[in-house]
Amino acid sequence: MTYEQALKYIQRPYSTDVEYKMDRIYKILELLNNPQDKIRCIHIAGTNGKGSVSAMTAKILEMSGYKTGLYISPHLIDFEERIRINSKFIEKSDIAKMMTKIAVIVDDLIEKGYGEPTEFELITCLAYYYFYKQNVDFAVIEVGLGGLTDSTNVITPILSIITSVSYDHMAVLGNEISLIARQKAGIIKKDVPVVLYNQRAEVMNVIKKVCVEKNSPLIIANSEIREYTDEEVKEIFNTDLVKNSPRQYFNIRTKNDSYDIALNLLGVHQMKNTDVVINVVEALQSQGIEIKKSSILSALENVTWIGRMEIVKRNPIVMLDGAHNIDAIKQLAQSVKKYFSYKKLILITGILKDKQIDEMSEILAKLSDKIIAVEVDSIRRTSKDALIETLKKYNKDVEGSDDYKEALDKALSYADEDDMILICGSLYLIGDYKKICMTYL
Repeated sequence: MTYEQALKYIQRPYSTDVEYKMDRIYKILELLNNPQDKIRCIHIAGTNGKGSVSAMTAKILEMSGYKTGLYISPHLIDFEERIRINSKFIEKSDIAKMMTKIAVIVDDLIEKGYGEPTEFELITCLAYYYFYKQNVDFAVIEVGLGGLTDSTNVITPILSIITSVSYDHMAVLGNEISLIARQKAGIIKKDVPVVLYNQRAEVMNVIKKVCVEKNSPLIIANSEIREYTDEEVKEIFNTDLVKNSPRQYFNIRTKNDSYDIALNLLGVHQMKNTDVVINVVEALQSQGIEIKKSSILSALENVTWIGRMEIVKRNPIVMLDGAHNIDAIKQLAQSVKKYFSYKKLILITGILKDKQIDEMSEILAKLSDKIIAVEVDSIRRTSKDALIETLKKYNKDVEGSDDYKEALDKALSYADEDDMILICGSLYLIGDYKKICMTYL
């Protein structure tokens, strides 16, 4: 099997009404000799922030000298982004080799009546098998959707993490925040510690209850967080606090230590995400895992996460952000106002039809001076005309474009050097625009 054949096998059409059964992925992994049981995993669920928390956690372990696997979804540009070790993507040759073996097992199970596995099941099996074969010290595993019945939820990790929980994928997870939280809590395992993002009471109560049921120690990330002033940044970090910089400076004080952090990720939410990560590190240290403070600070100063408040051009600023649900859009709007100085903001946006379109559109429209609506390249897209109609309820200066490159060219023609172009609304959209920006900017 070649790399191209392997991808075609993974991404082949399967029946959308196939019954989802966890026993299918368990059986595939069993026939692979249960690689997931031979890896020390850290499992991360949540609506927002799980990608950033995964990236920070993996970077800290990597810079502490550990061979660290990271499994994320979706990919923005290349499939190989999903599976990496020490920041290096899986090789195409390894995908081909391992999928050749997995495909033989899967085809046999289909004949025996187990049904066709989903794309995500196949990729998850590949990730666990690859990490095992590469003999990683740790694997940081990001949940795909929900948690309880997610394909990644076949492990007993050394630590579970639940980040911010909010409304998203309601058709699958439920329309009430407590139901969504219950799905996320599905990753909690008996006696395994849990680190929880400090958030709304409805979520916290659900997580606390499950932790009691599972006898799982609960650590709530509720440290003292203080942003540094311009003078303090200069004194502590020997640099100037510059507007429109990709870095933010703050202190986190836990019960055990104090951390002066220069974080290479922007966003008001990223300070609380970092608090989660610091509590994760201290929990790992309590298990006897050696992680030096210098490694923590260096990792946070150098961590990157593409498509999250990512500046791809300056003069004018062009920024990509994967915010695609109501809470993430609120945080993005707050962050843009807080961290950036600009005269006018030009927005390019596309939103999937199963999102809270009106609420998201209102926030984005009020943030923007001019808007260009596009359609996301997905069967779940909102039509350009429908999105324009919604946006115009809150901002009259809205137009559409049928082509992503044309929309960017229009935005650049409207922008002066001291303006900002923001592209957001969907991770699919950001992935496509990342490719365009890499080619043309």
